[in-house]
Amino acid sequence: MQQTAAPQRPVPAFLPINALMLQAVKKVEVVIQELGRRGFAVVGIDMSTPSRPTVQIQTSARCAQLIESGQAAYYGFGLGEIGRYREGQFCLDGCRVVWTENAN
Repeated sequence: MQQTAAPQRPVPAFLPINALMLQAVKKVEVVIQELGRRGFAVVGIDMSTPSRPTVQIQTSARCAQLIESGQAAYYGFGLGEIGRYREGQFCLDGCRVVWTENAN
């Protein structure tokens, strides 16, 4: 007995969200390269908001320099399992760049 496949709905050749995600990926690629040139280590990416992806970097002395010069700002403070922490951020080429500092 031969089974026939149910007819499938046509899928658009290119969905609009795919175009947004591709733009975000290209943006993130440029930002990761620039962060590498500046000596930052990228440890994570959040693409849930494609219009402004978030790139997480490892905390370094350069982060404190960006805060002191006004090029970055702290946006979050808290108390977690390992103690107090604060979160910093700056914008680079349409991406949000963030890091977390643990205070001992």
